[in-house]
Amino acid sequence: MGQYFKAVNLDKKEVVCPWCLGGGAKLWEWAANPQGAVLTLLLRKSSEGGGGDYNSPPPQIVSIEDRAADIAAVVAAGITREGAPMVLPEDSVVGRWAGDRIVLIGDYDESKLWEELPSYRNISNEVAEAWNDFIEIEDMKLATRHDCGCQ
Repeated sequence: MGQYFKAVNLDKKEVVCPWCLGGGAKLWEWAANPQGAVLTLLLRKSSEGGGGDYNSPPPQIVSIEDRAADIAAVVAAGITREGAPMVLPEDSVVGRWAGDRIVLIGDYDESKLWEELPSYRNISNEVAEAWNDFIEIEDMKLATRHDCGCQ
């Protein structure tokens, strides 16, 4: 069967369950699927925003005919926001785990932390919502599973 992993914040006692995110839980599955990339949102640390950052306009695909005008408009819009303060709601998952002790804990680990995880707060649905708002690539979106056994 193999070993299963969950992302755990030891300081906040929070967990992200890969099954709740519609993915697999083996280490390889964390690495090769969008659920592993959600750590980029959880670990983001910056008080300022910039192009390609959370809450900034997504990269735009432009037609060949309008490429020069569109690129100039996108660059100009990005320059006006570059380095501007970025204030997120206090309950946002973006940057929520920055600076904390984070582990991918396996169910075979001798610490027995896996058995404690039901008492941790599962933030998988919040993470999926923020991730899906951030990523506009359909194949990278997460499909939350409300029927997951850890909910």
